[in-house]
Amino acid sequence: MKIILINSPIRLKANPSCIPYGLATIASTLREYGFDVEIYDINALRPSKNEIITTLSKKKWDIIGISGLITTYQFQKWLITEIKNIKPDGIIISGGGLATSNSTFLFNKTDVDITVHGEGEDTMLNLCQTLQSGKNLNEIDGISFRQNANVIVNPKRKNIKNLDSIPFPAWDLLPMEIYLKNPIWGTNAVNSSSFKEGIKVTRSMNIISSRGCPFACNFCYHLFGNSDYRFRSAKNVIEEIEVLVDQYRVDFIGFVDDNMMASEKRLLEFCDLMEKKKFPITWGCHGRVTSAKQEILNRMAEVGCVWIGYGIESGSQKILDAMNKRVTVSQAKEAIINTRKASIYANTTFIFGYPSESLETIQETINFKREMNINCPSFFATPYPCTPLYEQMKHIIGNEEAFIQSLGDATDFSINCTSFDNELLFFLKDRMDNNKDVISSFASLL
Repeated sequence: MKIILINSPIRLKANPSCIPYGLATIASTLREYGFDVEIYDINALRPSKNEIITTLSKKKWDIIGISGLITTYQFQKWLITEIKNIKPDGIIISGGGLATSNSTFLFNKTDVDITVHGEGEDTMLNLCQTLQSGKNLNEIDGISFRQNANVIVNPKRKNIKNLDSIPFPAWDLLPMEIYLKNPIWGTNAVNSSSFKEGIKVTRSMNIISSRGCPFACNFCYHLFGNSDYRFRSAKNVIEEIEVLVDQYRVDFIGFVDDNMMASEKRLLEFCDLMEKKKFPITWGCHGRVTSAKQEILNRMAEVGCVWIGYGIESGSQKILDAMNKRVTVSQAKEAIINTRKASIYANTTFIFGYPSESLETIQETINFKREMNINCPSFFATPYPCTPLYEQMKHIIGNEEAFIQSLGDATDFSINCTSFDNELLFFLKDRMDNNKDVISSFASLL
């Protein structure tokens, strides 16, 4: 069988810098079992819609698998229609964040044949083998599918326990030079940081070394479930880095795990192996402020860590508690201080306009940013489907399809979760993004 895996376009205002990691490991898995697999990386190539239609019309295929976050819904809806026009009997599968969180919605609004929920490697292999043999789809865990006029929802598949069993991404099926020439997050900060003189990132690449998150923030959607945190062995991750350095001359690795620092033991094992290998690279990751111990950060810095991203989200304890962040403002401050002491760039993100946001909580965040000498914009609070925040805001969301289409590239304003009117909301966000007082300025608006 000929299988085409499609990477949906996302954040078109930015250059593509992160490979579609999950899609590429699915491709590797299928190829290991003899399937003819191709990746059509629309996000990297950025073809026009006419070019997409022409390309898919010329290719021979039996199955098309489309992957994408919920923000790719509008594109997937268009693409599925066009694919059915090209080949009405072709099998279309959708997987990833959109298909996992909104499978029923996808069946109602598009002509998709099958959706894959959660991790895709084992499910797609099982699915393609079953389709090739003509056996019953009812036996495959982790999918939904059309059967006559009905949609059958099969039992959930258990997550893969041993992540080391998953093959490395099929880099050769991707337009790697496009990704390598576009700096991943953090590299601009590293290249311009005076405290890291002599470092110059030229070819960066992303790696996922763990899956899941042991925490449950109310605004966050967990593709792999809320509590099933698993990680690859340090040895396995080092072996992947070795391939990227040797074959692609990569000099910066960006770990895109939700929290690479969640397992202190595994992190220290990784650092020990990095020291032995002496790779000519630097690296960055995302962490949680509760994991930012000084001795751990110092060790990470010794083996090339130059960037850590922290989701601070708010300088108000009231808002942090509402988010179920399970951290304190003081812990966030300590994490930033410790990271800077280790000569690691501490990147921070903030969420603005969370339910119960007030002038006082906004001012607290402004004060936090000033005290910590942070200058960065914030993201609007956005209730994504299948999150507690979505359920909390469901009464004002209205038409589900219109709301999902409004999500844009996951950075745009889509809904006002506060008691402020929109005009005042935007005014206050501008003040917070620029660290300007809101309490004193509010009087001028009355």
